Amino acid sequence: MRTDRLPEVTRADAGAVLIASRYVAEAAQQTTVAEATISVWEQAPPPPGFLHLSCFVSADGETVLAYSQWTSDEAHRTFMATAPPSSDPAAIDLAEPVRYRLYRSISDDSGNGTPGCLFTATFDVDGPERQRHITDHLIDAAGDIGPLPGALSSHFHLSIDGTRVLNYALWNSIEDHDRAVANSDLDEIYRISTETPGVRPTRGRAYHLHSSLTR
Repeated sequence: MRTDRLPEVTRADAGAVLIASRYVAEAAQQTTVAEATISVWEQAPPPPGFLHLSCFVSADGETVLAYSQWTSDEAHRTFMATAPPSSDPAAIDLAEPVRYRLYRSISDDSGNGTPGCLFTATFDVDGPERQRHITDHLIDAAGDIGPLPGALSSHFHLSIDGTRVLNYALWNSIEDHDRAVANSDLDEIYRISTETPGVRPTRGRAYHLHSSLTR
């Protein structure tokens, strides 16, 4: 079923998160790629183990992100071993995404605010210990900072190969996030991200939801 709902990131039955992205030459192509990706999966019955797929378009007009949830990594691999190739070259190839599992989440418990944008922060790291270290350190720092206006939740995903961390952070708006940056509210988060040994931050992006499929 197609929907405008964001993924339920903390759902208990999601044993695997598969993330893939595509760089596009211009903003006009974002809708084409996102729509093609959703349509490919919409046209066939959902395979065993499939739970959810969301496509996001970046606010800078450069990237489309596909975030999918499955009951397990094995369920996705089993399906892709027998699935025919996509008939639409515009669609993002989900055959070999980066494979993640959700590690820890923090959220604003006030119930106020509606997610208006997704911010991703990604890190290349030197192994599983560094994955857990940087995540735990950032969550501790966020607790010390306290609630920020417009910040709703952060969900830290660790790649199963031990090389990456992705923070899936929901905010009310891009303006709220930019205001926190301008007010230096995120300076300690930035310091930890850039000065932790064995951790290399890569470019983060702001996204808006294009469309989702949910089972």
